[in-house]
Amino acid sequence: MDPVTVGIVGAGLSVLAAEERNAAIERQAAENFNASLTILDQKRSVDFTGLLYQGAELNRQVGAQLTQLDFEQRKAKAQTVVKTTERNIYGATAMKLASQVDKDAAMLEDSIVQKGEAAMSDIQTSLANANYSYNSGVYSASQSYANMMNQRQSGTEIMAGALNTGVSFATAGYNLQKAG
Repeated sequence: MDPVTVGIVGAGLSVLAAEERNAAIERQAAENFNASLTILDQKRSVDFTGLLYQGAELNRQVGAQLTQLDFEQRKAKAQTVVKTTERNIYGATAMKLASQVDKDAAMLEDSIVQKGEAAMSDIQTSLANANYSYNSGVYSASQSYANMMNQRQSGTEIMAGALNTGVSFATAGYNLQKAG
């Protein structure tokens, strides 16, 4: 076979092999990226669902505590009315006793609401952290994708490799032709 033909065949094979390597790198990069995003989406979904459930449960707990407090306040007011009536306490003293029940209930209500707000703030912070973690993961996956894509050979590199392979094949073909 003519050494030039052997060189052209070698160069062509080199181009085909380089293109296949590039295609394999692109496929692997896309698969890795998609797998990373799937995992990140699942984790974010689980995290958000859990935190949103905690928030709803917290709202229910605070509501139940406030309802119980309202019940206790009414009970205490009723007991105060009974005590003041039994003891024949009227006027400013009776008002003072009744207002003390209201003050105590208001303080307890403030305490319940503040604890609920603090817990809800923690949940919101956790939601923000989960979102940050997701965004950070997407950035990392994108960076890995870009790094893998940078491993592909450029057109110039492919042509230089083809030229080098073509010359090597042509030289080998020439040497075989000369020896035979």
